[in-house]
Amino acid sequence: MKRPTSQDVAALAGVSQATVSLILNNSEKISFSNATRERVLAAARQLNYLPPRRKKQPAKKTSRMILVLTPTLTNQYYAELIQAVEDYADSLGYRVIVCNTFRKPDLEKFYLDTFLGSHVDGVIYTFLPSFPHLIEQINATCPVVIIGEKQDDLAICSIELSNVAAGAMLAEHLYQLGHRRLAFLSTPFNQLTLARGQRLEGIRKQLENHGLSGALEVVVERQTAEADTQGDGMPYEYTVGRRLTRELLRQGTGATALIAVNDMTALGILNELQAQGCRVPRDYSVCGFDNIFSAAVTTPPLTTIDHHLHTRCRSAVDMVVQHSQPDAQDQTPAVHKIEYTPQLIVRGSTGPAPARV
Repeated sequence: MKRPTSQDVAALAGVSQATVSLILNNSEKISFSNATRERVLAAARQLNYLPPRRKKQPAKKTSRMILVLTPTLTNQYYAELIQAVEDYADSLGYRVIVCNTFRKPDLEKFYLDTFLGSHVDGVIYTFLPSFPHLIEQINATCPVVIIGEKQDDLAICSIELSNVAAGAMLAEHLYQLGHRRLAFLSTPFNQLTLARGQRLEGIRKQLENHGLSGALEVVVERQTAEADTQGDGMPYEYTVGRRLTRELLRQGTGATALIAVNDMTALGILNELQAQGCRVPRDYSVCGFDNIFSAAVTTPPLTTIDHHLHTRCRSAVDMVVQHSQPDAQDQTPAVHKIEYTPQLIVRGSTGPAPARV
C-alpha cells in the first residue's frame, strides 16, 4: 500500500503543501487559524501520515548571488526596481542575475531550473509566480520574496503596496477637484497581476463612499496576450493607453478624469489626448500609478502614486540575505508579508473638473 504523502494531506485538508509542512513541524514562524490547523491535523490522522525526519544537511555555501525575475523591461517601473535591488545588493557584497520572462511561464520555469540549486542564494520575483506550489517548495530550501504583489494564501514572503488604498487615494483626489465621472483604462486583468484589479477596487469603493456608484467607466484591453513591444517598437502598455483613449473619445465619454492602471499607460493617454487636440488638465485630468522617472518630466507632469520603491527593494534583499545565511538553513522559512502605505504625488496633469456643456 502506498504510503501517504504531504501532498495527500494537503489535498484532503484543502491547503498547500507548505501549510501542511509548517503546521506538522510546529513552526512558530507563521500563524494559522485554529480551523486550518485542526483541518490539517485531522487529515494527517485520517491518513496515518507522519512527517519524515529531517536529515542534517551540511551547511550551504553561499554563492552571494540573487536571481531576479521580471515580466518585462519596457515598463520603466521594472527597470527602476531592478536598479534599486542591484544597488543595495551590491552594497552587501551580492551580485544579481536579472531574467526577463516576457510574461511566458515556460521561460520562467526555464530560468528557475537553470539557476536554482548551487547557483543562487535566493529569488526575488517582481510579479506573481506562474507556479505557486512549486515556488512554495523551492522556498523551503532557497528563500523567495515577491515585490509588488501579494497573495494571502501563498506561503511566500512579499513586500507589497496597498493597491486598494492607492486606488482610493486617486479617486478621492479627483473627487475633491470636483470630478464626478471617471474612467479607468487598463491592460488585461489576469491571475498574475492582481494589482490591476485591486487598484480598480479601491477607486470604485471610494466613489461609492461618496454615493457615486455609477460614476466609473472601465475600459480594459481586449487582447489577453501581452507583448513587450508592438510592431512600431513602442512599449506595450504605452500603446494600450493610446489605443484605449482613442476608443474612449471616439465612442464619447462623460468622464472628466482618466485614471491609468500604471504610469506607462498614463503616458500613452496623455500623448493621445494631445494628439486629439485635448488640453490636460483643462479638458481632462490624467493620473497613474508607480511614480516612474518619466512621470515627473512629461508635459504636463503626471499625478501618480509613489510606491516607496527603494525601501521595498531593500527589504526584499534583506529577507533573501537573512534567510540564506548558514545558521538559517535548518530552520523553517519565516513568511513575512509587508504592506507599505502608498503616497499621492500631485502634479500638473490633474486640475478642477471642467464644466461640460
